[in-house]
Amino acid sequence: MQGKGIELMSGYVLNGAGRVELPNRPLAVTVDAVTTTVAVRATLPDGRPAEPALYPRVGLLILPRVDSEIVVVARPDGESAAFPDGTVLQVTIGVDSSRDLDSERAELTPVDVSGLHQVELATIAPAGPRVAITARRTAVDVSLTDVGSRARSAARSALALDRLPEPRRFDVEVDVDTTMSMLARIDDGSIRTVIDVLSGVAAVVGAREELAVRLIGHAVTTLPVTELRDVANQVQAELDSAALGMGFRSAAVDRSERDTRTLAFTVTDAVPADWDGGCSDTVIRHLVLVGDTAEGGPGVTVVPSSAAPELSSLSVVVTSLLADVSASLFSEGVRQ
Repeated sequence: MQGKGIELMSGYVLNGAGRVELPNRPLAVTVDAVTTTVAVRATLPDGRPAEPALYPRVGLLILPRVDSEIVVVARPDGESAAFPDGTVLQVTIGVDSSRDLDSERAELTPVDVSGLHQVELATIAPAGPRVAITARRTAVDVSLTDVGSRARSAARSALALDRLPEPRRFDVEVDVDTTMSMLARIDDGSIRTVIDVLSGVAAVVGAREELAVRLIGHAVTTLPVTELRDVANQVQAELDSAALGMGFRSAAVDRSERDTRTLAFTVTDAVPADWDGGCSDTVIRHLVLVGDTAEGGPGVTVVPSSAAPELSSLSVVVTSLLADVSASLFSEGVRQ
């Protein structure tokens, strides 16, 4: 056998964009998940159905022969528009042989597809007398908290994308109001939860896997960059010891000359007196109001105070947070 992967007896485990070669014989592709049923399809690179391809049952694809490049695609089976949170796919591509229980095969490392509408798993293409199998999923999800992970899934579902294309990603920044009116929201952990949600959003739309967080009270304090999984705890620790100010100003951080794509969230408990909601060609500003009586609107998302990790309206919240990003994708032709 030939390949670039981890060899296991007569098979290989493909990591990232690993590649192996198998005999050019009929192939069977199986895709399974513990939590849901999965439809697997063979397409051409342009998205048209590939022929010949047989579908004996849900989760099983048979390719009698491979004459050109084929892309193996998985989608939720049934009425679900996106894979449920926590969906991990187990994928095996091997020689279809009922007589050989140890036939040559390639196994992809388990793939987390939470929130995705579909995912391209592998390409299969002729390679001389054999066929080459290349894993398509090269990005490994960063580790997040439970809330952050579910927010990431909701963001993927809202944008119908695994992650924004690199040229369209944003520097994700968060300004947190640290004036006296925010004390109750700091003490009950509401701000920590909001930061966890924004970390999940940043994992999908961010140019870098980080949040740039500033605390704005009597002064502007820029926090050190830390991993997305730890940023909510970092912010909470800083808030617990912060000297709270008076008279929050949402314009304390000047982004008027910013020439990089920036998504800036302002976390507070009421619409600031100086808030104009203005966005530019490069900067999207979004107001996040933490409280039970606040009202949302364009460019404004309301998150209930004392928001528990089991946010029942998480998908609604994340969809609102990304409304302007989603609109920009349509205007740029990414989602048509």
